[in-house]
Amino acid sequence: MHVRISRVKRNGRTYEYAQLVESFRRPSDGMPMHRVITTLGEATALEVHNLREALAAARKGKRVAIVRVARPSDSSVPKPTANLRYLDLAVLLELWRGWGLDELLDELMPVGAERLRPAAVVAALSLQRCVDPGSTLYAARWLPRTALVELLGLDPHSFNNTRLHRVLDDLDTATLALMSKLARRYEQRDGAFVSMFLDVSDAWFTGRGPTLAKYGKTKEGLIRHKIGVVLLCNEHGYPLRWEVIAGNQSDSVAMGDMLRAIAGLSWVGEAPVVCDRAMGKTAYLVEMLATKLRFLTALTVTEFDAYASTLPHEPFAALDPRGEAERSREVAQTVKVAEQTLMTKVDDDLFVLDLGVVERADVPPRPRSDPTADAEDVTVAAMRLCRQIRQGVTEGRFASYAAAGRAAGLSKSLTSKYIHLGRLSEQQQREILEGKAKGCTLAELLQVAAEPDADARERAFAARLTKADGKPQRARTPRAEHAGDQAPGPAPQDPVRVRVVVSFNPDRFVEQRVRAHQQLQRVEAFVKMLNTKLGSPRAKRSTARIAATVDRELRKGALLEAFDVHVDEQPTKGRPRYRVELRLKQTEWALRRRYDGFTVLVAHPSVSQSAVELCRLYRAKDAVEKDFQIIKSVVELRPIWHRTDAKVRAHVTLCMLALLLERTLQRKLTGRYTAEAAIELLASCQLNLYVGKQGAPAYAITHPDDDQKAILRALRLQHLTDDEEFADRITPRCLPPHTADPS
Repeated sequence: MHVRISRVKRNGRTYEYAQLVESFRRPSDGMPMHRVITTLGEATALEVHNLREALAAARKGKRVAIVRVARPSDSSVPKPTANLRYLDLAVLLELWRGWGLDELLDELMPVGAERLRPAAVVAALSLQRCVDPGSTLYAARWLPRTALVELLGLDPHSFNNTRLHRVLDDLDTATLALMSKLARRYEQRDGAFVSMFLDVSDAWFTGRGPTLAKYGKTKEGLIRHKIGVVLLCNEHGYPLRWEVIAGNQSDSVAMGDMLRAIAGLSWVGEAPVVCDRAMGKTAYLVEMLATKLRFLTALTVTEFDAYASTLPHEPFAALDPRGEAERSREVAQTVKVAEQTLMTKVDDDLFVLDLGVVERADVPPRPRSDPTADAEDVTVAAMRLCRQIRQGVTEGRFASYAAAGRAAGLSKSLTSKYIHLGRLSEQQQREILEGKAKGCTLAELLQVAAEPDADARERAFAARLTKADGKPQRARTPRAEHAGDQAPGPAPQDPVRVRVVVSFNPDRFVEQRVRAHQQLQRVEAFVKMLNTKLGSPRAKRSTARIAATVDRELRKGALLEAFDVHVDEQPTKGRPRYRVELRLKQTEWALRRRYDGFTVLVAHPSVSQSAVELCRLYRAKDAVEKDFQIIKSVVELRPIWHRTDAKVRAHVTLCMLALLLERTLQRKLTGRYTAEAAIELLASCQLNLYVGKQGAPAYAITHPDDDQKAILRALRLQHLTDDEEFADRITPRCLPPHTADPS
């Protein structure tokens, strides 16, 4: 009888079992065989050895004595008192000190009577946002479980919620100076900025939030109390300027304010500031040109006609991709058509056309909105705008009155008002421009234009002029008495001169056409479902209710102007039956689709980059989008728990400092690891705290694994895992007397 080890492979894994086996001869032919008496299951090497020794002793008739092996005493293998989070925080702290943030914050936030250095508190809170984001209350509980107590020389008992809130107030006061000094440090280390990127995002609160928080829809479509966050970063994603704004402030206004704030600063230089298409309207282009900054943005589609009238969209009109099944073939077909145009092929997804510097001299001034202003100024300016908008559509420079109005910086409702003045006769319009309607208000002229026929408008206009003549009027200037002279109005706008570049993406073209086709399919399905309901004997809808239902559905996709709506009544016995028919306006639909796949970029006329470089630069604006992604996910900007504006601003500053560390780490790793993955890998290397008989703390660093060593080599921070160097660089924490080792 003997012990045998049986090995079995299952799913690529080997399993070992101990078996008790005996030898015997097969009765039929006397061949020696083995048979398993019992399976002992998995057994350790020591257990197998003991079994074999016991069997050998039994065969010899000897006894087996059990000998206990003495284990080392507990005192020979000390147990750690605590495992402290170490290596990921140590690496981030090295990056923090590499930017000189300790000295910078010590300068901006003096120690004063505080027991803790405010700069050290800000460092701890910023690092916490990188590795384990949470509230300030959580931070006070989190800190003692980390090696930051030793690395920063912090007293964990003084690191409490009350003190942290005082530091946040101080940080808010120092933020403006901090931003200025950070920008100069980036410039000193990396040289002049190549480009800058500007964008706006938002963050929401638990509860109502502070004064800046406004109730509304977030970027993700949630209804929350929210604030806006404006961020300007450089090409590496380092935060240059940030601002917390009210949750209901528009993105374009916020970005305009940021551009005016940085205009003239020395570190801005000639680096172009890339903004998204929220700034791509004429009114905002005028504002950006006034700042003298180099800028780059994309026009909204409604502005294409004004700046890129030669855009080659006609060859693509016949293409009609409809589904995902043939996407690759349809993209290839679109590429083939694009190659036949005047555009230059850069890549399969990028065709470029440089239109050079375009000058718009037809930018109308905005009418004066001051209620104390002369009514003549408003009516004359409104009449000028009406004629200019109509002329732009007639000449084909704009696809619609709404587009022409937007190009003039007017809202849709205000454009609609001015367009109604076009119903007046040519003679009446000239009289308004000559100032003969002085004393009339814009509302009165609109009432005249609303009359049903020309004779009624003539009588109403004459009555308004007669009534206006009886009103007290200001003295006319000699020029205003002569026929043909126009009354004084807003100062004429300077011509808008911008560099214009057109880019075309075949893949985006196909995607937009497919989505448009799916949109029409949804409308068809809606009409079919609605007619089915209307055909029911229990249907009790009126014409007005049916029209309102169709109106709501079309508004969801901004399709009101794309369809003619017909509600037909079908007489039947009893109550009437209705049927809805939507007829697509082919001309309007073609106008909407003609710019699919196209992007029109406009830049300051003095930018030095080529057309291809400008296209690539605009595509690189994901640097700031990636920043917002990081501070929302990794750094967890939201939800925000603070209840005062100052602390919310300080919270955003902490997130920006954490973003700087994350971006710096990512840049130093040169793509082998992501910063988030590197932090996760480093986290398992901890600092082990031991307490001796006298209560003195001793430390030992967990042995790093291969991934951790590779990350440290890439960062040139191998010294962080050297126990002797660590002991020389830290301040051991103070431990209470009862923590001493009793042995």
